[in-house]
Amino acid sequence: MHYSWNVLDPAVMGDETTMHALFRRLREHDPVCLVEHPDFEPFWAITKHEDIKAISQNNAAFLNNPRTVLIQREFERALLAQFGTRNGLETLIHMDDPKHRKLRNVTREWFKPGPIKKLQGNMKTIARQYVDKMEAMNGECDFVKDIALLYPLRIIMSIIGVVPEEEAMMLKLTQELFGGQDPSQSRGGNADDGLAVLMDFFAYFTAVVEDRKKHPTDDLASVLANALVDGQPMEQLDQISYFIITATAGHDTTSATISGGMKALLEHPEQLEKLRGRPELATSAAREMIRWVSPVRHMMRTTTDDIVLRGKSLKAGDSLCMWYPSANRDSDAIDNPDTFDIERDNRNQLAFGYGGHMCLGQHLAVLEVELFFRELLPRLKHIEMAAEPEWVQAIFVGGLKSMPVRYAFR
Repeated sequence: MHYSWNVLDPAVMGDETTMHALFRRLREHDPVCLVEHPDFEPFWAITKHEDIKAISQNNAAFLNNPRTVLIQREFERALLAQFGTRNGLETLIHMDDPKHRKLRNVTREWFKPGPIKKLQGNMKTIARQYVDKMEAMNGECDFVKDIALLYPLRIIMSIIGVVPEEEAMMLKLTQELFGGQDPSQSRGGNADDGLAVLMDFFAYFTAVVEDRKKHPTDDLASVLANALVDGQPMEQLDQISYFIITATAGHDTTSATISGGMKALLEHPEQLEKLRGRPELATSAAREMIRWVSPVRHMMRTTTDDIVLRGKSLKAGDSLCMWYPSANRDSDAIDNPDTFDIERDNRNQLAFGYGGHMCLGQHLAVLEVELFFRELLPRLKHIEMAAEPEWVQAIFVGGLKSMPVRYAFR
């Protein structure tokens, strides 16, 4: 078996040590690597920062459709039969211009720094609630399951307009969607199970759209339900897809960053003490945590022309898979990339992608992480791991599944 197949192994990709060792080997020996696996359509694994950045900023030469994330052949065929595309529901990450630009504009104002800052008061309150919860748990908790998974979930659901009573259901569906390869999170092992998860999302948000059309409020759900594109109501499939990407990526990636960021602080106590003593570093610390974790493992593009990349001949229609954790540990682009440094200038990191498809919610994510640690660290006297962390087995969006900790508050 070729070692490049390991990028498709959820156990390898779900553990930071094995994942980064694999990417280091690929960057050094085969940075444009053809992966041919019996369960997947072939693709080129792209692992160098320079190449990923160049591909990301050329949306005309490298298309998001028809293949945006790595999906097994069987599931791709099921999605094609159900929805008419290999991606299934077409969300923002799957779209190309001009449609991508038009639909992105529907919520662009919501996610700019100014409007996000207006949410800061409510976000601080939610951060305090979860730090209060941690304090009330008598010095022991599973930091991932009890805190990090739930805090960003509450924030994005409050923005969308999902009531707290339905957050547990949304978390379960998200884990089934992104953690579908993990034995403890998957609904099942076949394509029908994956389709069922998407259809549950579809049914839930269809009802939300109908409600907000009749009873609009000031939440994001009302914006999406009543949005116009080219002067016409947004198509239902586009609306539901928009809800799904916002409701899932809007919390899961931030949860992974907060839990992975806490793990990094525990493993680098000098950085923990620095952040505790200098809270003004919270923003740069949040950005370093995002680079360090890089929760979105990959996105794909399709070439429109024949090209040569690092001596490899790629044909028009070939699939490229860009690996962001690899780009963010590439020493040719980032100084001392394997060092966790909360004072690092992270303008060059690619965890949010690059170019026209750069993450719409990046300012929200940074602020969520910053506010949580601003609230927690001044109140925390001591914290340590109480057991070995566990990782979600996943090749698309990954992070910690469990991290028991012991701690004391001041």
